Amino acid sequence: MRVWDGPDAVSSTSTLNQKKSPRSTWPCLALAALLVGAWTPTASARVQASILLNAGTGKILEAHNPDSLCYPASLTKLMTLYLTFQQLNWGKMTLGQELTVSKHAADQHPTKLYLKPGEQITVQSAILAITTRSANDAAVVLAEAIGGSEEQFARMMNERAHALGMTHTAFQNASGLPDPHQMTTARDMSKLAVAILDDFPEYYRYFKARRFEFRGRTIYGHDHLLARYPGVDGMKTGYTAASGFNIVTSAVRDDHRLLGVVMGGRTAGSRDRHMVVLLNHGFANLHETTPAGAQETGVARTPVARYKKVSLDDTEQEDSERPDAGWFVQLGGTFRSPIYAHRALKSALHSDPEVLRQANPLVVKLANDRYLARFSEMDASAAIEACRFLRHRKFTCAAYQLRGKGLSMASTQ
Repeated sequence: MRVWDGPDAVSSTSTLNQKKSPRSTWPCLALAALLVGAWTPTASARVQASILLNAGTGKILEAHNPDSLCYPASLTKLMTLYLTFQQLNWGKMTLGQELTVSKHAADQHPTKLYLKPGEQITVQSAILAITTRSANDAAVVLAEAIGGSEEQFARMMNERAHALGMTHTAFQNASGLPDPHQMTTARDMSKLAVAILDDFPEYYRYFKARRFEFRGRTIYGHDHLLARYPGVDGMKTGYTAASGFNIVTSAVRDDHRLLGVVMGGRTAGSRDRHMVVLLNHGFANLHETTPAGAQETGVARTPVARYKKVSLDDTEQEDSERPDAGWFVQLGGTFRSPIYAHRALKSALHSDPEVLRQANPLVVKLANDRYLARFSEMDASAAIEACRFLRHRKFTCAAYQLRGKGLSMASTQ
């Protein structure tokens, strides 16, 4: 299989009335535009809702009806992928694992790969089929492999949505095919996208793929901004007649990553143009203190790590004076940015070992401007147990004891 990258490298009932048709309280009310000072009135009027935020800080830069209910369409598949990446990290699936296509999966409406019942597809091919073609049959194959049934998988989707703070989202299926009770908001979709960036940086490369080879065919993607807007490196498009044209886009310039969501565009072109306006305005005004139309609360990010500019020796000396803090777990090697170290810590925390929640997450800056990701202030048994757990979940880690000016590494095999 060859993958081409782009040019740049809830509970379903707790917050939504499931009995009421969303059209009776039409999502993304136009009236909200009168209540929020729209920074681009003409552009905003062409979409139902949008939001733009700094993915590194969670700060909202622009917002238009961010909490109005909308149909997610294929943006739903972002949660399907989130749960798939989680299974991969936990070691419950592998990228090369062959999954069998059920009749239910094969019967999904287009867009799809036209898989046949009894055929097999690898987890990686299913992921790429979703990130490029938005294949509904591939999404259901993954859902059934993880949840046992699409219905049970939808319950898992809602549980994770609730855990991520997506308080106005209800999922009913794995694909985003029309369901009157499947709803979300622009803000909730931005939370999900940020969670993917933070929790699974190792799998983000799949969102960059513009096409891939599958059984002798070249499968092309739908996200034209990957080729047309410098710095865009993923995420996901979506469309149904009820939802209009949706998109989640992530773009990087000068080490700043912006994350945008547009819901309910009238055409794919108008949706993409609106996203371009958002990104242009966001990159041009990253340091504004009062962004227009964005007085709402920012997207919550888990405060994981403290930043310290110290040398490795300084850290060892400071910690070695505290006998109760003589052990730590270190993730991976060194990171070129504190953001990547922060993401590694957060991803480990999301794997849910209780012992880590009692440790002290710390990003340490080295003299060479590289960064370490550590869980510190641990005793020997806690550090070794945590590292064993993380290795079982496919993390790279080591448990260390501080001894004066030196380190002693424990065996966690």
